[in-house]
Amino acid sequence: MTGVAANQLELDALSSDPSPVVDGAVWYNSTAGEVRVRQGGFTVPIGGSGITPAQHQALDQLVHLVAETSYLEVTRTAGRVSDVTYWTDNTKTTKVRETNITRTAGQVSSVVVKQYDGTGTLAQTLTGTVARTGGQVASIDWVLT
Repeated sequence: MTGVAANQLELDALSSDPSPVVDGAVWYNSTAGEVRVRQGGFTVPIGGSGITPAQHQALDQLVHLVAETSYLEVTRTAGRVSDVTYWTDNTKTTKVRETNITRTAGQVSSVVVKQYDGTGTLAQTLTGTVARTGGQVASIDWVLT
């Protein structure tokens, strides 16, 4: 930081983002022409009009499947759907999303949804545990990991 004068905060102009950088750090990237902050493990521009990576992650990434070419594989166990997997194409080398369905006594007891990044590496897992009352689904408790 250069200094503070007359109610103004002056930041040093850096031609690239600092490394390493910790959450809470603020700097001016002169190449990009942006004031940036490190927040939640992401570097984001301050005052930008786009969404941050963390905000994007919070959106339902299923919309990407609508806009992208993909290959859908459905697996059945004992005649019932047990897995639904979206791949980038029919070579099945890179997963996009996978849903695993577990049944107990013939009824769905849990649903695990795995979201993969662009390289096919697991990015997030959403696990839903089904609670029943009188044989009917009463609630599903979802946990994101």
